[in-house]
Amino acid sequence: MEQQGFQGTGEYVASEELMASVNIAIALKKPLLIKGEPGTGKTMLAEAVAKALGKRLIIWNIKSTTKAQEGLYVYDT
Repeated sequence: MEQQGFQGTGEYVASEELMASVNIAIALKKPLLIKGEPGTGKTMLAEAVAKALGKRLIIWNIKSTTKAQEGLYVYDT
């Protein structure tokens, strides 16, 4: 059964502020940009949110030169 908000998981303990931010983004049906230095838990948060909400996580590894168009399609003639 799908949970109606993010409360953290057994593997990921989120602060009240972080849970509120995630749940506001869910309620507004808007993306939530998570930024931080490597190793700060951004991917772990995404995995925990997907798991808690019963959703599949799609991972797109990007770099500073990646264009949004590349995530939608690339036409190779």
